Amino acid sequence: MSNAKKRLSLTIDAELDRVITDRAKEIGIPKSALVTFATSLFLNQLRAEEMLSGDTNAIYQVIRKDYELLTSVDNLSK
Repeated sequence: MSNAKKRLSLTIDAELDRVITDRAKEIGIPKSALVTFATSLFLNQLRAEEMLSGDTNAIYQVIRKDYELLTSVDNLSK
């Protein structure tokens, strides 16, 4: 990965933010460092799974369905 830095703004669930905050404090690192590492780890594992299974679309379908479910629930509550 490149060393160039880009800023990313995220909106996350309050409970997830609490978990990230607690873990970052426990480890002694900034929340941004934990999120960056976790994202990189997830993407590397995803890439490895794609290579092993030969299916590059299955996990993306799961992610997309989860996103659609979350956004539809959010829309219902408005």
